[in-house]
Amino acid sequence: MRAAEIVTHRWRTARWIFSRARSHECPIDAESIMGTIRVTLDRLPPAAAVDHLLLRLRGHIQLLLTEVEAKARDSQHRLVRLVVMSARDRLAEEPKSGPSVVRCVYAQELACICRDLLVLALAEPETGQRTLAVAS
Repeated sequence: MRAAEIVTHRWRTARWIFSRARSHECPIDAESIMGTIRVTLDRLPPAAAVDHLLLRLRGHIQLLLTEVEAKARDSQHRLVRLVVMSARDRLAEEPKSGPSVVRCVYAQELACICRDLLVLALAEPETGQRTLAVAS
C-alpha cells in the first residue's frame, strides 16, 4: 500500500507543478509528455507499440535533460546532477535482445525517469527543494 501512496503523491505533485507552469515560461509540451508517460505506465505496453513508445520517451528525455541540466548549472544542485547522470546511464543500457516483455518493462522504467525529469524541469526555483524530494 505504501508504494501506491507514493505514486499517488507524485502524480498530484506533478499535476500541481504543471498547473503552475505557463506555456510562455516553459517551451516543454507537458501534456504531450504526460500522455506518453500515462500510456506507458497504465499497463504493460503491447509488444507491437513498444518501439514507438521507446522512441518517444527517448526524445522526451533528451529534451528534458537539457532543461534540467541548465537548472543544475545555475543552482549547482548535486541531487539534480545525480538524477541527470542516472538518466543518461539508464538510456545507455537499453536491452537489445531478449523477450519483448523486457523491452516493455524498460519502456516503463524510462517513463518513470521521464516523469521525474519533467517534474524537475517544470519546478520553479522557490519550490525546487520540495520538488526534488518528490522526484527522487
